[in-house]
Amino acid sequence: VLGWILIAVVIILHLTFTSVIRCLSPVSFMQLKFWKIYMEQEEQALKSQATEHATKLAKENVKCFFECSHPQEYSTPSIKDWEQISSLYTFNSKKQYYSMLHKYVNRKEKSQSISSKEGDTVIPVLGFVDTPGIHTTAEL
Repeated sequence: VLGWILIAVVIILHLTFTSVIRCLSPVSFMQLKFWKIYMEQEEQALKSQATEHATKLAKENVKCFFECSHPQEYSTPSIKDWEQISSLYTFNSKKQYYSMLHKYVNRKEKSQSISSKEGDTVIPVLGFVDTPGIHTTAEL
């Protein structure tokens, strides 16, 4: 009986916490829906482009190995670039970005870092943005 009471208390606390967080969120329901759609499309496009690029690079490397030749130049993002788009996204009400990739692409200067700035906040209701296995760019 105590186990069932404990499970019920945990479920009620989780439901209450989730409801309060969503009520206090600066992101509206419709904006959140758009955000989820955007993230799905971005992930799909990134995966497609990354697959195509990786396939070309792999074929070139295999060709060079067997022909004992030098590879062509391929433009691949640096480790720093990958780290910047793979970091945790923080919401900023002043500048509206939908992901770290969106923030990275829209930076003013190409040498500018996109790390968290003043005014950025982590919003628990946006957990889908950085949920492992769902919408991460780090797994590429």
